[in-house]
Amino acid sequence: MVGKSCSVIFIGNDNPSTKKFQENDWKDNKSGTTVWPVLTSIKNHFLVPLDELPHRIFVSLVPPILGEKFRHVYVDFLGPSLALLLMAAILHYGHASKLPSAAANTTPTEVLLLYAVLMPAAAYILGWLCRATVTLSEMYALLGYGMYGHVLTLALSLFFFHEESNAFFFLSMIVFGGMSALRVALILLASIPAPAARLLVCSFVATVQLLSLVFLHFAYMHRTFVYAAAELTDASV
Repeated sequence: MVGKSCSVIFIGNDNPSTKKFQENDWKDNKSGTTVWPVLTSIKNHFLVPLDELPHRIFVSLVPPILGEKFRHVYVDFLGPSLALLLMAAILHYGHASKLPSAAANTTPTEVLLLYAVLMPAAAYILGWLCRATVTLSEMYALLGYGMYGHVLTLALSLFFFHEESNAFFFLSMIVFGGMSALRVALILLASIPAPAARLLVCSFVATVQLLSLVFLHFAYMHRTFVYAAAELTDASV
């Protein structure tokens, strides 16, 4: 457990509940040193007890100001990877259900991979310039768990209205996407010392997080919305 000089606590895989999974690291039998430490670190970030995963997902949707237990930020890659898989399944289903004339040429998987790789990297670099105490792996885990707001918003809109009600989508986005974005912003807020830098980083991350949800809804889930209409019109001509 790593304590920060702020009101949130980042919990990595030095948690005693995951200790038993880490005794199997790749080590040299002669020297006892770890072979391929980067691969070992990545492997350890996926070793999460499955019974803890629902709790971690629930915590990722609740702002840290609502209680001591919600100030824990879990640093692993299993939860974010599951969020990506769920998002890919929902978006591919929505993309397949769109009218052929409204379907985007770029696949949902390509967009998700770009977001999952570039968004945390950009947020980390911006935070590093502003002297944030969040590491790269912590940023990937924080924003990865933040995607569960996307998952719930799109899943509920699809289940109840088949993505045909924009009002219900925006209501769900305010509740679930907004709570998730607020949690991310407050955690980053607590890790940056300068007030002006806090405003810059938190505004950037929260804005991109919510706008990405709006983009995914209209580009891949809304049956009749045409993304890049000018390009499609030129291609048809």
